Amino acid sequence: MLTEVSLNPFQKRHFRQVFRRLLPYFVSTVVIYLLLRQIEIQSIWDLFIQVNKAWVLIGFGWYFLTNICRSYRFGTLLFLPGPFKSLRLIPDMIILSFLNNVLPARAGELLFPVLMCQRHKVPVGQSLALLIVVRIFDFLAVSVLFLVFICLTIKQLTIISQQIVLGVVAVLLPSLLLLASFPWLGERGMTLFCWFLRYFGLAEHRVSQWLIQVGGNVVTAVAQVHSTKVYAKAFFWSILGWLGTFAWFAAFLQALNLSTPYPFVVVGSTFATISKAIPLVTVGGFGAHEAGWGLGFRLVGMPLETAIASGFAVNMLTLVASITLTGFTSIWLAKKGRVNAPSGF
Repeated sequence: MLTEVSLNPFQKRHFRQVFRRLLPYFVSTVVIYLLLRQIEIQSIWDLFIQVNKAWVLIGFGWYFLTNICRSYRFGTLLFLPGPFKSLRLIPDMIILSFLNNVLPARAGELLFPVLMCQRHKVPVGQSLALLIVVRIFDFLAVSVLFLVFICLTIKQLTIISQQIVLGVVAVLLPSLLLLASFPWLGERGMTLFCWFLRYFGLAEHRVSQWLIQVGGNVVTAVAQVHSTKVYAKAFFWSILGWLGTFAWFAAFLQALNLSTPYPFVVVGSTFATISKAIPLVTVGGFGAHEAGWGLGFRLVGMPLETAIASGFAVNMLTLVASITLTGFTSIWLAKKGRVNAPSGF
């Protein structure tokens, strides 16, 4: 005979916390399992057997240069003076990338402001708001590069691939236009958001209050981008950063003896980038990245098994690059005595 089990409020809260912590691992495991069913696991190993170490090092180099571009972008938004002050942010960008690669649900976005506060005395609220602004520029840069390179490659795709890609373009364009004008819609957008919460009776909810506070910080941060000069510089560094990101993808593919034209790399890996950014319940994007990568590179003509296997391989090489550079960065910071472990880490 079954008996009904009732949980007290404390047990329910504890269960929800455990569920939220385990959900990213469960989702990643399920997605990876479904992808691996489409291929032979041996095919991933076969890619690594004859890896070209010279191209791996070139990929590492592009990875480092990309973080330099990200440093200058963040320095632009922080209004750091001089041409070299932004270089001090390179360790922070490398650590942010590492945290997002290894922690579930992009938790590195939440830990990064603590690091910025300790190392550079930037208020946590300001860093968090600027991270949101940075993600907007990321989406703008990826979308613009996708549109540019799809114009160069669309005639080389199959009819079905062209239709899918054009469907993606139809979705990206309105989002691109909206986010491109976001710096000039900040206050109006917050007013509309607050009205929405009041209309549905959610304004007093604790989560709503937190969102309003974060939104206010974002509006304040975005207001700084009203300057055409600041906007243009941040967008410029975003474009360079993503060109570097696609370059390290291309280098790693070359290292795996999967030579792919750079325009195809941009188009194919854009699907992986978007897939990795949307699901917030994965660990380091694993699973989501490979699913998007497999779809994107299948559309540009790569066999499905090779596309999925290369997605896992490139993601692993990226993780190795991230761990390696973060290791060197941590050693350098420890010797310089310029970082202390945050309490609770």
